[in-house]
Amino acid sequence: MTREINTEWGISRSLIPSNYQTIYQIIGFDRLNFVGDITNAIPQHENCHITSLSFECDGVRANGRLTVQAPDEHYMMQIDRRLRAVQGLVSIRKTN
Repeated sequence: MTREINTEWGISRSLIPSNYQTIYQIIGFDRLNFVGDITNAIPQHENCHITSLSFECDGVRANGRLTVQAPDEHYMMQIDRRLRAVQGLVSIRKTN
């Protein structure tokens, strides 16, 4: 996705993306509301979006993939910290 930028010389296309997208691979203990706590770690406003969410749980382990879009690196660092604070999280890894 590109963003149009108005300049004094006219309109040009920027190759700078308007959003950052990160894919997380998440492993945690399967417990009540684990996936809900993961989704609640994402700020709830128009600038941050969960674009994909998939989890498989077997009663002991929860294994999932979460794709998030945010407007800048500051938001992505905040999301990363909030995800790492979720109770029962075993590991989280960015896959992109």
